[in-house]
Amino acid sequence: MQADSMKTVRTIAIVYSEAASGPLSAATALKNVLQTRNPHCHVRLVNIAEIFDHHPLFGKIVRTGINFFNWQLKNDRVVGLQKQIGLMQFFHNQIGKRGIRKIARYWTASPADIVVSVTPIYNPVLYRSAQLANPDVECITVPVDFEEVRSGYWFTPDVKQYYLNGTARLQLQAAKAGIPEKERCRIDGMPVGVCAYECTPHNRNEQLRAIGLNPAWPVGFLSFGAQGSRSILGIVKALARQHRNLNLIIMCGKNKKLFKQVTALKLPFPVAIYTYLPKTPLRHLHLADFAIGKPGAMTITESLITQTPLIVQQSKGMRPVQKANEEWLKQAKTGIVASTPETIAAAVNEIVNNPVFKEQMDEHHHQALYQMAAFIEKIGKLNQIHKPYLHVTA
Repeated sequence: MQADSMKTVRTIAIVYSEAASGPLSAATALKNVLQTRNPHCHVRLVNIAEIFDHHPLFGKIVRTGINFFNWQLKNDRVVGLQKQIGLMQFFHNQIGKRGIRKIARYWTASPADIVVSVTPIYNPVLYRSAQLANPDVECITVPVDFEEVRSGYWFTPDVKQYYLNGTARLQLQAAKAGIPEKERCRIDGMPVGVCAYECTPHNRNEQLRAIGLNPAWPVGFLSFGAQGSRSILGIVKALARQHRNLNLIIMCGKNKKLFKQVTALKLPFPVAIYTYLPKTPLRHLHLADFAIGKPGAMTITESLITQTPLIVQQSKGMRPVQKANEEWLKQAKTGIVASTPETIAAAVNEIVNNPVFKEQMDEHHHQALYQMAAFIEKIGKLNQIHKPYLHVTA
């Protein structure tokens, strides 16, 4: 037997940041679908901070910014977001050719044929470093917001890259930023995990009983992302004041203090409380009749694809990024935007009993994950790559 291959294995690096939880969720979804569809390729996830660590000072700045941002999310204290973004853009723009050569060491040691980024702000330096190591690398950006919050946040025409835009607003902003038409690809929405497209499990009642819930009552799914948020505590208390015949699945994320506080509550309805889960909690979302969370692009998309009507808490410090998400939710009528824990609790009956929300979810359901995979395959010419095969000789 003699092993032959028409072309060498192509490598796809999907780059994310640990700021909030949306980028990692999107990156993981893309990795899984691309690896499944292209078993002859090597698809890997890369934390952008690990790439920038090759420039020690810049890497430290990026990590500090991400950690501070996540601390703000946990404590519901995001302030001056526009200024924070501007400051990180400033630091990014100070990286010159020498700095890019340092960062390119990552790509020399770990080459890639295609680099896909689901993180904003840093893509010019990211792509220039990748291009220095491999001039033929294809660079693809997936904005995971409903619109660009400020110039240069997602769209940077000085560095060649393709954009997979999940909203008409993003597509328009890309055009206004000077992105050539051939580099702007319109997608129907944001990428979420393949399991979001699965049907509600046939043994739902058994699964609910297994985690201590009552299948006869509505089930709510409460999550503010991987970092958790102290807002959850106020929402749970408000729900307890207004409801009895209710179940609640509560995701506290990496917020250990929140987990202890929620666990200590004496609540009038059954609950299942979780800390951070390494795997996506979409399985739990499939068990729910409604969801409560933040107005993040990934939160909205996960509820949409799983057909779980959503109540979001109106943004405060994150408003520059999330106001467009809230407007989309209102216009699409797939959920409710509420300003306080009390109004969130009051909205539960409407979200459970009004069939309009489910009907609108059918209207806006999309296959964006698979569209993105197809575009990445086309851009990277993956359909021209053939699997290694065994040639049998006499």
